[in-house]
Amino acid sequence: MRIRNFLSIVILCSALLAGCATRPSSPPLDFGDSSVNNLWYQVEYRRNEGDPDQALIYADKLIELYSAEALEQQTSLSDYPVGQAVYSYNTLNYVGLTLLMKGDMLKEKGDNAGAREAYNSLVRDFAYAQPGIEDNFVKVSVVAKERLGELNDDSS
Repeated sequence: MRIRNFLSIVILCSALLAGCATRPSSPPLDFGDSSVNNLWYQVEYRRNEGDPDQALIYADKLIELYSAEALEQQTSLSDYPVGQAVYSYNTLNYVGLTLLMKGDMLKEKGDNAGAREAYNSLVRDFAYAQPGIEDNFVKVSVVAKERLGELNDDSS
């Protein structure tokens, strides 16, 4: 009887310790008002918090909801906008930046095919995206081309 009680206690303690040793669960998904700004915030926040899986879910939602509008903005351009005009293309800029971040996160996870797909989509469809602040804009398609070159170098 004592041995059975002792074993029961050992099993219970082991189960409790195993439960305590697991990583705390991620916060639940909350798309809020699904605005491009809120979705981008979640992509960046979840990535910085070390939760790339949830960051990728938010990235995919942003791309799904805003790619059509970003593509319209892209096709209206014949070159990169300059100065304050860049801010008129926020949707394009966020979609481009999100594709770059998605490619980076997939590459970090070892999904080079997924990373290539994200980078290629950015280069092919959203080449004039250039997010930034105060005239410090980043031509993210140029960065994506560099990352594609790195992926090709790694696979040779």
